[in-house]
Amino acid sequence: MLLTPTEEALTSAIRARIGPLPEKLGVAVSGGSDSVALMHVLATMARAEDTALAVATVDHGLRPESRREAEFVAQQAHDLGLSHQTLTWQHPADSGNLQAEARAARYRLLGDWARTQGLGAVAVGHTADDQAETFLMRLRRASGVAGLCGMPTCHDRDGIDVLRPMLDLRRSDLRDYLTARDVAWIEDPSNLDMKFERVRIRDALNALEPLGLTVDALTSVADNMRMANRALDSATRTAAASVGQIRLGMVVLDCAGFNRLETEIARRLLVSALLHINGAAYPPRRAPVLDALNALKEGRGVTLQGCQIVVRGGAIWVGREYASVQHSACALLPGEGGVATMDATWDAAWQIKAPAGWSRRVEICALGAEGLAEIPDWRSHDAPRALLKSLPGVWCDGQLIAAPLLQERSGWTIAAIRQPETWALSALSH
Repeated sequence: MLLTPTEEALTSAIRARIGPLPEKLGVAVSGGSDSVALMHVLATMARAEDTALAVATVDHGLRPESRREAEFVAQQAHDLGLSHQTLTWQHPADSGNLQAEARAARYRLLGDWARTQGLGAVAVGHTADDQAETFLMRLRRASGVAGLCGMPTCHDRDGIDVLRPMLDLRRSDLRDYLTARDVAWIEDPSNLDMKFERVRIRDALNALEPLGLTVDALTSVADNMRMANRALDSATRTAAASVGQIRLGMVVLDCAGFNRLETEIARRLLVSALLHINGAAYPPRRAPVLDALNALKEGRGVTLQGCQIVVRGGAIWVGREYASVQHSACALLPGEGGVATMDATWDAAWQIKAPAGWSRRVEICALGAEGLAEIPDWRSHDAPRALLKSLPGVWCDGQLIAAPLLQERSGWTIAAIRQPETWALSALSH
């Protein structure tokens, strides 16, 4: 907690977290004390650093007051000489987890807004209190080191940097700052609703404070975990270079070397391989990954998160599970003049293009057993048959005409969307 929550003190804390402001910056403001304080402090910093600052409010429409709250923020932004835009979410009428969907929608809308405004980063108002609450929520779920790092200061989300410059600041300091400046904010009644996990955790924090489990202590632990996580990330990259490679778009791990790794490094490496293959936004849960590691030590393959892991000839192969792609199909159609010019994207993993002058409609589908049987030398690739079946093939009128990954001279161009050299980085941000 700051002894004197002046604008200078808040500015210093923010600058220590994120350094100088970028030339163009967005800030998400809900109307609550944290984000309103962030908007006011950033407005002062932006004027001093010649930064173009833009404000957005996401109206989830979950409460009748939400539109009025967005207008409240718009007026404050106007008074500060800042542009403001309200982003409205058209939420589904029936949802299993409305809070989670609203959170995802918030970042999606902010990302779309940032791109249209030419902003490379958007600042959000998370504080040390939020960090401590996040730590306890993840501790309750028995998270590992990466989860207990809490929220990062900077996180890439769909190509936009989400900045959290106030993770060292307490909510009470921000409210003192606003009160001293006679700046109003809005109290969200859902912050008192005990049906929400974060509200229950916030209440529990009050009970833990007398035991020394304070916000400062918990955020310090999160910082310690972040340092440990960086060391584990470095060890994972080193291990990847030693035991892993990409072949035919699949991750291949040296079995003996992989089994000698410490369990946490092996877990991270396996998660990296899975995310590289399936392109998922989130890794599988810890327990099934540990079960997979035990199976691999016993020489048994497994399927996990749409991937098949095969132990064969001293190597562990991680590729797409055929059952996950057997119904995936996309068409490449003739364009202007009857010539196919468009790229086809298959399984969000491969970009496939027709040879020059091609003029017939084709389907991109998994090879399967039928397609693989049409490739006489498929065994020469020395890869598991189960995984080769999941590679893309080009079909015309029900006949396989090309398997670009297995037939280099087919004339069809294929390129991986997820670059091979980045495979070991996939899990490092989770």
